[in-house]
Amino acid sequence: MAWTTKTAIVVSVGVLLATSTTTVVLFRHAIQHSLTLASGRRAIANHIAVPVDLTAYYSTPALAFDRITQFPAWKTVPIGFQVFDHVPLQIDGMFSLWGGGNAKAGLVFPEEVSGIKVNQRFETLYVYHCAFYSSAEKTPVCELVFRYEDGSSATNQMLNGDDFLEWQVSSLQRYAKPTGPNSKLAWIGGSYSPKRKNTPLRFCLTAIENPQPWAHLDSTTVLACWADV
Repeated sequence: MAWTTKTAIVVSVGVLLATSTTTVVLFRHAIQHSLTLASGRRAIANHIAVPVDLTAYYSTPALAFDRITQFPAWKTVPIGFQVFDHVPLQIDGMFSLWGGGNAKAGLVFPEEVSGIKVNQRFETLYVYHCAFYSSAEKTPVCELVFRYEDGSSATNQMLNGDDFLEWQVSSLQRYAKPTGPNSKLAWIGGSYSPKRKNTPLRFCLTAIENPQPWAHLDSTTVLACWADV
């Protein structure tokens, strides 16, 4: 899922105080979550954040996640409108790219997704992502290529560890976060499988600065690198 932003997004949330009743804690948490979602919707309404429509590029729509029988974990991930790290996301599906680990497992994915239309100026592109397999630190996982109307382009490389983390969280990785300056842990939760409920999943969020914010971006291409993911 990707978003473009014109200015920084700031979300104001209240502090959750410790209480002796679980009901009150859950109620206050629900209010905080509602305020966060409302702030994200205001950012969209005020054109601070603008969605990039990826519908035509999804290999699997979000409504079909619960039918991915070989990976029941997809039933437990968040879909629809979400706000992670103050960034609003509309999670309506996914597309997967080729990786060495996937190839060894017999899974066939394209090596690139090209021609993702943007058709606007922006300062930052936010990408919500995960990796199925782990790779060595600093291994290139994928590249995002910005293609401008004047024919120029800019390539942004995303690395394992800096930006990508394996989506299955082991006990040793429970508190691990991306080490790069532009990526953060966006969400952790769910379950890898019914038999491994103590193994949650995680997704990361990467902010990619546009080196030519004054230029009109025509499209974006996402390329797979040689990582095991």
